[in-house]
Amino acid sequence: MTLKQLHAFYWAAKLGSFAIAAERLSISQSSLSKRIAELESMLGAPVFDRSARRASLTVLGAAILEDAQKMLALEAALRQKTATLNKVQGILRFGIGELSAATWFSKFVGHIARTHPELVIEPLVSQARSMEIEVERGTLDCAVIAGRASRQRLGSQVLCSVAFCWMASPRLNVRGVLSSRSLPRHPVIAPNALSGQAQSFEELLSVMGAPGDRLIRCNSLNAIVELAVSGVGIAVLPERHMQPLLRRKLLVRLKSEPKVPSLEYSLIWRRDDSRPSVSTVKEIVTHAVDFNLASPIWR
Repeated sequence: MTLKQLHAFYWAAKLGSFAIAAERLSISQSSLSKRIAELESMLGAPVFDRSARRASLTVLGAAILEDAQKMLALEAALRQKTATLNKVQGILRFGIGELSAATWFSKFVGHIARTHPELVIEPLVSQARSMEIEVERGTLDCAVIAGRASRQRLGSQVLCSVAFCWMASPRLNVRGVLSSRSLPRHPVIAPNALSGQAQSFEELLSVMGAPGDRLIRCNSLNAIVELAVSGVGIAVLPERHMQPLLRRKLLVRLKSEPKVPSLEYSLIWRRDDSRPSVSTVKEIVTHAVDFNLASPIWR
């Protein structure tokens, strides 16, 4: 016995017409008749007397109609409960880095507010490796990090690649192409070990050589930008995001050999987290991420 068979039987009995019942269920009359015939075969007796022009219930049909109604009511209640539990609502704790916070994140939150007003995005601005730990623990629901997830319990989806290059204040008057020969002559402002950029940066230094004894490690992208603008040292920064500062000549691009590789950014979440809110945000964020945006504060 299936719910489709019960629906066909119930509505044919209530509406007194196979044709109207079929229209009510958005199926053909032949499909409805087939479902009722299957139900009768399973019960071993007819539920409708088809000898008259208008189909009427047999004794068996009348006896089971109330039970069929109860079963269909239970199905409807179950569907309603499932719809309520699957509703996208509540608080979702979302981890982001400073570059995300300064570019696409505000538009993403605005989109969520318009399309899912009962879902509240609660951001935490942190560094990639710290956010991985928080997502694995469950204290963050998902996050966008520089690089990829390094923990097996986390799912990871690459969202995009961001172009980086060496930059410096014009007052440093850095000339020529940065290379393994020239890099040690300059103070370098570097991301710390918890940054998603750290591995890529260390790989770059392994090719270009050590930057000398003037390496300043910092855990904040904004602080690195401020230090570079102030002339404290040279730094690897996101090229498109720095456009306003480059146009105002607060920073200049530096050529290097080799060139600075692009850095991937990924969405991470717990593999065993199947909540509708997480699934919804995962789908939306893949279309919302745009690191080419400049901070409105710098415009």
